[in-house]
Amino acid sequence: MKNSKTIFLALFFAGTSFIGRAQDNDQAMMQQIEHDNQAAIDAIALYPADTRKDILEASRYPEVLVRLNAMQKQSKDQFADMLSPYSREEQEQIWNLTRYPLLITELANDHRKSGPELEEIVSRYPEEIRQTAREQETRNHELLIQIDRSNENYHANMDRLLMNYSRVTDAAFHNLIKQPEVLSTLYDNMQMTVVLGDLYKTDPQYVLFETDSLNQALTAQNAQGAAEWQQSLNENPQAQQEYTQAAEEYAQENGYQPQEYTDDLTPDVTNYNTYAYNWWFGYPTWYTTPCWDPYPFWYDWGFYYGRGHRPVFFGMPSYHFMNWYFYNPEHCRRYPEFGSHCYGYYSSHRNGRYSNPVSRGVNDWRRNNKDVVTKDWDNDRAGRSQRFKEYGQMETERAKYNRSNPTHPMERKDFLEKNRNQYPHTTVVAVAPKTSKGQPYEHPASESHAPEIRPHTKIPDSFYENKSHGTTPANNVTHEQPNRGSGATDGGRGTSTNFPSHVTQPVRGGATENHAQEVHNAPARPINTQTRDANQYHESTWHEAQPQQHYSAPVQHSAPMSAPHSSPPSGGGGGGKRR
Repeated sequence: MKNSKTIFLALFFAGTSFIGRAQDNDQAMMQQIEHDNQAAIDAIALYPADTRKDILEASRYPEVLVRLNAMQKQSKDQFADMLSPYSREEQEQIWNLTRYPLLITELANDHRKSGPELEEIVSRYPEEIRQTAREQETRNHELLIQIDRSNENYHANMDRLLMNYSRVTDAAFHNLIKQPEVLSTLYDNMQMTVVLGDLYKTDPQYVLFETDSLNQALTAQNAQGAAEWQQSLNENPQAQQEYTQAAEEYAQENGYQPQEYTDDLTPDVTNYNTYAYNWWFGYPTWYTTPCWDPYPFWYDWGFYYGRGHRPVFFGMPSYHFMNWYFYNPEHCRRYPEFGSHCYGYYSSHRNGRYSNPVSRGVNDWRRNNKDVVTKDWDNDRAGRSQRFKEYGQMETERAKYNRSNPTHPMERKDFLEKNRNQYPHTTVVAVAPKTSKGQPYEHPASESHAPEIRPHTKIPDSFYENKSHGTTPANNVTHEQPNRGSGATDGGRGTSTNFPSHVTQPVRGGATENHAQEVHNAPARPINTQTRDANQYHESTWHEAQPQQHYSAPVQHSAPMSAPHSSPPSGGGGGGKRR
């Protein structure tokens, strides 16, 4: 894995010369660029093969990404204004409905639906959205018409933007708009995107080969890391008990009721399909950090309660969970053995701290507490749990003191000196900033930030042992949405060796209206396990093996290779109205 990543990163940064000719290209700068982009590069590599090809194709045209981002900023603001007269609860329901754009189309088409007609429509969509669809159709039919028309207009604008680009490029962007977190990643890491696109233009076959190799290496690394994490918990019952207790507290803070997260779940939960918010409408405005793909609590836990209320571990806790644990010192006081266990796992997996969430969480916490986390924490394994408990108690009490004395707050060192007898295992030392070649060096770890409440996801009854009664979970779209105003379905239209079967190839060089006539509706596409892993930027490393398209060793050619055959896209309900 290391050799594969080294080769790919060497290839990647070899291409930075064209943007850095006027800059100081010393080793420190190159190291910083590498650290800054490692998570994004790994995230791209973790996507399924067909999505990676779409990403690489889109990276060739950064100007389209810039235009799409500008269009999206305008459209999401317009949508927020559209919803402003409604309560937050009502807004949340409507935003959830936008994750199923074809459902909105069916409800908005022709006339207000009720009774058997409404039930027939909602029965074709995932169980968890049906009641919301019923309520919104009854209360806000005219609003659904307005949302559907807006979505149609935004896609028409996108069609006009792409009408002079190739069919392959058009298909790539229309696939990616259903995975909005990908577009956000490419736009937010524009320097990386430009370099990657330039490399792909120069030698597409080799870039495809290297990203495929990196995907295999990262998938193997993450699977091994998850297995070692599970084994370590089996060997530490106290840490496992505190882990499950912390997980329940986490779920409760994120709006779940005890019966939702403590009732026994079926093994089907690890195949739960999620649907992203619509690219044009964005995610709810009260989330200040990206939240494109809402998913249930057990993906943040890395386990679920199975039959007999036994925890079934299928992966690792997400980075969001780890940040939640470390951000509040009270958690370290309350669950010290779990913190010590995570620290021990980090110590034995330091080379993987950017790609597994436990190590990354510990690394970030250490960086933000360098004055407390001394070498003694590494050496004193037996006493590390007590150190976690003391740290949590000290920081909790200091926070209380500072709240009560806002005009005379105490720094950590002063508070410890005043209360030395209460924290005998804790030391606070001065920390000198690291430098490189006389210049300040910024550690690549993430800044600590307050954990944000995740969207509450409704869990279908069919996923609970005591409610499913042997039924198959209805968590997927079960139909192909027909064209509005026609009786034809998607089946068989626009198929090509270079396009998924649900994508219609647009006519090139013709009028905009002719181009638009070729576009047809397609259902929202669920986001599967492998895609969700990449979406979370290594906030989770559990993997469900997906068939990959492997490339033979590349042969250098001056001309681009032909586009490989695409598999059906694996994800992206968001914005998936038209293709």
